[in-house]
Amino acid sequence: MTGKPPPRPEDDSLYRAIMMVLIGSILLGAALTLTGEAFFGSRPLATVGLGMAGVAFVAYWGLRIKARAATRRAEAAAAEDEESRG
Repeated sequence: MTGKPPPRPEDDSLYRAIMMVLIGSILLGAALTLTGEAFFGSRPLATVGLGMAGVAFVAYWGLRIKARAATRRAEAAAAEDEESRG
C-alpha cells in the first residue's frame, strides 16, 4: 500500500446508488402495502407491496453487512501491511 487509507464501500457512488434504490423500493413497497387495498381496492397489490418491501429490506441489510465486512478486511490488510513494513 502507498499509505492511503483503504477504500470504503460507502464512498463508492455505485454502492450509494444501489442503496438509494433499495431504500426507495422499501418505501414504495410500504406505501403499496398501506394503501393498496384502501385506495385501489386491490388486496393482491397490497400483498405485492409487502413482498417487495421485504425483499428490498433483506437485500439492503445484506449489502450493508457485506460492506462492513469488506471495510474490516481492508483495514486489517492495511494494518498487517503497516506492521510488516515497520
